[in-house]
Amino acid sequence: MNARITLSPVTPDDIDFITDLEMSVSLWPFEDMIPTDKEAVRKTVAERIQSDWHRQFLIRLATPEATPVGELSIHWYVKERESWELGYSLFPEYRGQGYCTEAAQLALKLAFEEWKAHRVVAMCNEYNTSSIKVLDRLGMVREGVFREEIHWNNQWVNQYFYAMLDREYRAITGIR
Repeated sequence: MNARITLSPVTPDDIDFITDLEMSVSLWPFEDMIPTDKEAVRKTVAERIQSDWHRQFLIRLATPEATPVGELSIHWYVKERESWELGYSLFPEYRGQGYCTEAAQLALKLAFEEWKAHRVVAMCNEYNTSSIKVLDRLGMVREGVFREEIHWNNQWVNQYFYAMLDREYRAITGIR
């Protein structure tokens, strides 16, 4: 099967674009805190590009135009435990087409095969059914519920905690 998307590492040339994405309310409808200080976000994005603990990618269509359709980040969750955290967002017009699942699969491949992660975690708002479907399709296990952890839409809602272990990844992909 031909890849429909690619992950391209964010570069200094992408800082303004990523800054705008991270501040876009339309991209993060299930988040409780969207940053509003553009200079602070820009500084954080620039620092992450230079770090060894945070990897950020643009999700692009695998076409000659390489149109960006979203972003994905994966960073150390607990370094000493070889644990990484995955996060992602797609532009609304590209949602529901499997791109996010494909991008997350590529990120899991990097984490487990290149960075030798022991575990990858992800969290999402209980009302974010699209993200729940992505995590389920990836084969991640819902390990827990952080009860009323997110103040979202003027109410306290649960956050689901997912994880995949390196041995589970190997079983799913057939890699020994």
